[in-house]
Amino acid sequence: MRTLAVVLAVLMSATTVLPAQAAPVMSRFVVAIGGLNTASSANWVRLANYSLTASGTVSESHFHWSQKDRVKRSYTGVTGKNCVARACQVQTANGFQAGSPPRKLSGKYTLNGSVLRVTWDSAGWEEWTVSQPIAGKLTKLSFRASSFKATHGYGYGSDAKWDQRASMAKIAAADHNAFEHQYHLWKTDAGKPYLDQGSGSPFWQRDWKTCASSRCLGGKTPTTQYYLSTANATANDRRDTIWHWRTALADGRGEHCYTGNSHVKPLMQIIDSDGNFHGWVGVEASLNQTSPAQGTDADDIGVFRISRY
Repeated sequence: MRTLAVVLAVLMSATTVLPAQAAPVMSRFVVAIGGLNTASSANWVRLANYSLTASGTVSESHFHWSQKDRVKRSYTGVTGKNCVARACQVQTANGFQAGSPPRKLSGKYTLNGSVLRVTWDSAGWEEWTVSQPIAGKLTKLSFRASSFKATHGYGYGSDAKWDQRASMAKIAAADHNAFEHQYHLWKTDAGKPYLDQGSGSPFWQRDWKTCASSRCLGGKTPTTQYYLSTANATANDRRDTIWHWRTALADGRGEHCYTGNSHVKPLMQIIDSDGNFHGWVGVEASLNQTSPAQGTDADDIGVFRISRY
């Protein structure tokens, strides 16, 4: 087995082999991973940052949501004013607004051909197929398997630092029609669980408008209010979040800003080694908080990407 540094170098050049101790070609990855099973009402997702070293070690920090933990949505402290959508403080999945990820893992990785295996200390292993949509600048991870009941995932890596991110103005100016939206979401229909899966279409909201705050974008369709903001009012890391809800639901409750079961979607920006923005990996952690009789039947939980590659 070769180290990731060696194999990614080979992908760049058929004649160049880096020594094992050289710095990894791609050292920082944003990853969305989850365990989604239609036979279960204990599905889970996590949104993570992986840091790889040339010596074969990996460290990770992540946010985690599960149907087992019935948390409510939280406010980011960012308000979407003067950006088409109603002037509302953006909500996100509980905990994502925190100062930093609350959970951490460490372990080792190996690469056999194009198969990356990460083995976490006392937490099992996961495997990904490695490819390079931009040689030497951006690596893509395609989920293969795990020993800890993860079933789906998306990941991208580069050498961009963790505090390198695209501003909201740059995101608004991006060609969102060029982004693919691929997703695996656990939902129910008349109480029957199913996986809503799709690929190849742009995300349904593509016309983002800048807000009075530099931390927020907004959008609106005839039926829905959309918001995109940073995870909180001070962080300058890769975190963003999407919040959307149907206008009629708020009006039906006599609310200007909806407080019911809205869609909350934590994101991590995909940034290549030159600092360019290529979209997001994300999770949906929309756990039921306002319909006690429905319980988990009113949950939407899953993983997705909105990205150029």
